[in-house]
Amino acid sequence: MSTLAGDLAHALGDVAAMQELYADDISWTLPVTLGRIGGTHEGKEAVVALNKMSFAAYDRTVGADVDIHEEFDAEGGRSVARIRVRLKVRATGEGYENEYVFVVRGRDGKIVEVVEYLDSLKVMHYEGLRKFLPAIPGVVVS
Repeated sequence: MSTLAGDLAHALGDVAAMQELYADDISWTLPVTLGRIGGTHEGKEAVVALNKMSFAAYDRTVGADVDIHEEFDAEGGRSVARIRVRLKVRATGEGYENEYVFVVRGRDGKIVEVVEYLDSLKVMHYEGLRKFLPAIPGVVVS
């Protein structure tokens, strides 16, 4: 089965390939607990900038290892993919692994909305990512 959410998961880490999937009026929402990259980013230019910033913390020469646990189509042009992502943190060389859910809405074969869910506290357990993301008031990671 091929869904837009699955297509996005397969392209993850390759910003040029991801960009090809986007409509001009795309929005991408991340948990606000991710600091400066959290919240909703609107428009193709802003979303591509977000993607570039997000993947800047990882070693692009290694690429992203993505396992799709499940994907399905939903009503209203939506699709969902639950995935595991493995990357290498550029600053420290440590391996990163986390689970994600993408809820994607499409129109005319292009992605117009992504709502991304992940364990944002787990992100902060990686030394190289704590350095990349700014401190979040009220959150202490030892």
